[in-house]
This record gives sequence, structure tokens and C-alpha cells, in this order.
Amino acid sequence: MMRLLLIVIWFLTGSVVLNVQQPRPVFGVRVAFQANSEITTFVCFIDEGYAFTHKRILNKTEFIQIASGKWPSMYNPQRINHFAEHNLDCGMYRDSFSIKEYPVCVPFDSLWKLRFSTYPFKSSLESGWSSKMYRPSEKQELFLYNNYNIRSIDENFFLDTCFWKLLSDVQDPVWIANYKSLK
Repeated sequence: MMRLLLIVIWFLTGSVVLNVQQPRPVFGVRVAFQANSEITTFVCFIDEGYAFTHKRILNKTEFIQIASGKWPSMYNPQRINHFAEHNLDCGMYRDSFSIKEYPVCVPFDSLWKLRFSTYPFKSSLESGWSSKMYRPSEKQELFLYNNYNIRSIDENFFLDTCFWKLLSDVQDPVWIANYKSLK
């Protein structure tokens, strides 16, 4: 009887496998006016499997340095070039004349266009893709929700796989034409 009890206990405790996810970095961006007069806010989190922790707000340069693996960081301990992994031409580029490194990410320069119909500061006459002056139309907001899980462009971050997909999409002329056509 004791032997049977031990076998049952071993079976029950041995068959329970905990699904423990390794912590991993999550990168993202929010497209909204910020207190520092920036239109975009870049963020890093650590996904613990049950919650996003260790939130850190970064400026564009810090974000590019961490996401490209140029800087050591808890958000990129293996110093992986996440931009290269997602086929994005972003990173720190060395000027051959001055030998200084500069952050470059062309898709970042288009993110404001999701929200505004014209550039909100006076330094540019470039047009945005939004159907409304200061925010996307209802159809554009629904499109952002369905494709990138953004409930509110004012409050939510484009995160993780949605973030990387967005950076790729804002460079696609067909995607841009489709987004602009949503009135």
C-alpha cells in the first residue's frame, strides 16, 4: 500500500511541469505630445511572463543605442541588434569625416504622421497621414486597434511585435496609401 502511495505521489509531483518563461525585453513607442515637447516616447520593459516590469522611458538616441546593441543594458544583455533582426535600417552610424556616431532610424521620422495631418511644429510643411488635424479618424483608430492593438493613440504604446511591424509598415507606400484612405 505504501509503495502504491509513493508511486501516486511521484506521478503527481513529477508530472507537474512549470512553464517558466525567461524574462525578455519589450520595446515600444507612443505617438502623442509629451511634456518635453516631443511627439514620440520610446519605452523598454522586461516581460516576466506574467507582467511587464522595469519600465524605462528613453529618448530616441538612448533607444537606438540599446535596441541596436551598441550599449549594454538589462533590456538587451546579449547586445542583439533588434533592428537588423526585423530588417530595419536603423542603428548607430559612424560619420566617416567626424568619426562620430549618430543615431539613425528613418521609420522613426514618420511616426508623427500616424497622428497628425500636418507637422505640429512650424519647422516643416510636410504632410502627415491622419485624416484629422490632431488625431487619426475613427476608421484610422480602428485600423490601429485591429492591426497593432492600440486602443488610444494618446495613452497606449505600440509594443513588442506590433512595434516592429509598425516600423516596417510606415515605410511601405501601399500601407501608407491604405492608411491615408481611411476617412
